[in-house]
Amino acid sequence: MRFSVAWAKVAAQNVTLKLATVILSAIVVVQLFVLLDLSLRNPLVVDRSCFSRLALAKPQEPTADEIKGFLLEALPMRFDSSTVVKDGFLSIEETANREKEQVTLKQRQMSQRVLVSDVTVDGKYAVVTADRLISVGKVKSALPFNLKATLQQTNRTESNPYGLIVSQISLIEEKEDKQ
Repeated sequence: MRFSVAWAKVAAQNVTLKLATVILSAIVVVQLFVLLDLSLRNPLVVDRSCFSRLALAKPQEPTADEIKGFLLEALPMRFDSSTVVKDGFLSIEETANREKEQVTLKQRQMSQRVLVSDVTVDGKYAVVTADRLISVGKVKSALPFNLKATLQQTNRTESNPYGLIVSQISLIEEKEDKQ
């Protein structure tokens, strides 16, 4: 083989390899931009229930159903004598109030349980209609227990999927008509 023919083949290979390098570099740059675009999008979350639907992954305001479900789970943590308090459901003040109340009940050899009947949501507040069962030994009494719960929104976590905290609970006193 002649030197000029071998040199021509090497030169042709160099041109082919340079062209392949430029094309592959362009493909890598395009893939980089596509990858950046896909990584900056919000993830696709499918809410699996009776009817599957797309759930928003963005932080959103809790719905009335979520608030009701949260209060059905959080109020027994606040008032029931036998319930264990999970982290992230009650504020520090409400946890302290719960501890004081439970110490008082233990001193009197009493236990209590709250049965929630109805929850009405009004913005950051919720009006709860419940019954308070107080037990002294085998004697039990049921009392109406109407509450106004103030809620705070926080980040949703695995331990608190609602993203809510009970910041304050106040008793709604019923006014009696005196005639």
